[in-house]
Amino acid sequence: MSTRRSLLRKAGLTGIGTVAGITLLPSPPDATDPTGTVEAAEPPAAVSEWIDEPITDEDDTPIGRYHYEPTSNGFRATAPFNVVLLPDADGARGLERVMSVLDDEGWIRNPEEYTRFAWDREAEAYVRQQTTAAQAYYGANGRRHVRCWSFENVVSMQAHEDTPARPKHGVTSYQRGRDTIEAIFAGEGWQVSPSAIDLANETGPDHDGFATVIAEEP
Repeated sequence: MSTRRSLLRKAGLTGIGTVAGITLLPSPPDATDPTGTVEAAEPPAAVSEWIDEPITDEDDTPIGRYHYEPTSNGFRATAPFNVVLLPDADGARGLERVMSVLDDEGWIRNPEEYTRFAWDREAEAYVRQQTTAAQAYYGANGRRHVRCWSFENVVSMQAHEDTPARPKHGVTSYQRGRDTIEAIFAGEGWQVSPSAIDLANETGPDHDGFATVIAEEP
């Protein structure tokens, strides 16, 4: 849409910041072990039209490619989406089903964090994060952390591992964030299809440009 393109021309898609490093993270009680390999399922039929070619325009699908921060003259991309979830419910109810899995894992909603936005092609506007969660509220020693938006009943999730909160939160790994979400939802019986959708949003230090698709079994 022309509205979004003009905003991005002003702000650009450069300057996606990350901080490399390895952080030892305390896990919540009864936390799922993210180090194993999940059983890969075939991508569900609901995403069949999105898996043949890379998605390079956020107006082509309800899936986000990046989330953004506002600037003085537009919006700037800050991190790539890397998980797409298909709950067995619509809209806000579907988003709540996704978050309830993280609740059961002991994650904390609305932790200390920066506010981010994602493009909603139907509203032709950038929309503030709809729900967020992390392993710890502040993350003094680092944490896994997600932000989520639900557009057209498809949940786009940005999952990552944070650096320690001081002196400033950064991202030490997108891969470990995605791996953790895969393991948690696989443990709850959702179907996990790793690297199913090419979002063409490869970002350092370790995001390969693909999103895992996670579908709730009806």
